[in-house]
Amino acid sequence: MNQEDILRWIQNGENSGMEFKRDDIRPEQLAKEIVAFLNFKGGKILLGVEDDGTLSGITRPALEEWVINICSDMLHPGIIPYYEEIQMGEKRIAVISVDMGISKPYVMRHDQGENIYIRVGSTSRLASREEHIHLLQIGVNTLSDENRSLDVEEEDAISDEDSGAAAIE
Repeated sequence: MNQEDILRWIQNGENSGMEFKRDDIRPEQLAKEIVAFLNFKGGKILLGVEDDGTLSGITRPALEEWVINICSDMLHPGIIPYYEEIQMGEKRIAVISVDMGISKPYVMRHDQGENIYIRVGSTSRLASREEHIHLLQIGVNTLSDENRSLDVEEEDAISDEDSGAAAIE
């Protein structure tokens, strides 16, 4: 990731996979955006960039640790995002990259309970009941696929043992 990537992303604006946020974002605002990306196809959050693409920069001390703590304390299941800071002239911005989640639905935890957010275009919003059910179905299918994959690997290992074939690690 370099300055040219950042400038191209800013020029393209916010979309279903890109969100701009000021450095003074509240923890629940950041958690909401991350959860929405996890429940969608993943995305990037540029901290230190205004909605109109103006670079405001980051000044919050220990920003990476703050982001990681939000991802482990306010998200369920917790995640570890990819975090990087890039110098853009006189300003520094942070890039939080979130892959598509595999344990859907992801929720944001807060004092009043839990909320499920989804990404719709350039906005993040609460999932409807139907969308919640759909995310649960996706999560179950993903787990079933993983279990089938593990079953096949186990069967292959057993059949290799039976045939006397050596496993290559």
